[in-house]
Amino acid sequence: MTEATAYAGPGTAGWLFRQDWAFSTLPDFGDIRIYAKALLVAAKGDGVLAPEERDWVLGYMGTLTGGNPDLLRELAAYPADEDVVALVESSEVLARVTRVPLVFDALRACDADGVIAPGELEQIKRLAAALGVPEETVDRLREAHRQEKQAREARIAAVFPEGTPF
Repeated sequence: MTEATAYAGPGTAGWLFRQDWAFSTLPDFGDIRIYAKALLVAAKGDGVLAPEERDWVLGYMGTLTGGNPDLLRELAAYPADEDVVALVESSEVLARVTRVPLVFDALRACDADGVIAPGELEQIKRLAAALGVPEETVDRLREAHRQEKQAREARIAAVFPEGTPF
């Protein structure tokens, strides 16, 4: 992390990094950019980047970067046809530090349209293997994602038993 910065406090772009990953500093912007592209490439693993998948990545990256308009424009137009392994290997931080979170977030991005297609799962497994993430870890991450999704649905149903108002 060449240009990591400390968090300024609540309400900053770093909130989600602290909330989801317990990070105490922000990663370098260049690494976030590559991470976002890798998520889009993984989501296009079945040959189609569904609008919901792109929207998920744009929303996630918008939150992680404080809504950086240049990045969001770039990702909105990004064709997601690069080699995912080459992308990740272009960032030492991604290849070394954020290997497992990248696989987890790729699962979340691919599931944004309600299904992790076989081609997407193969792309994720290819990415995981190139990063040295064992297949049993990918299986654990899939189960963690399933449980997280189920817990979210149960929370929403408990808070809004008659359906969400908005």
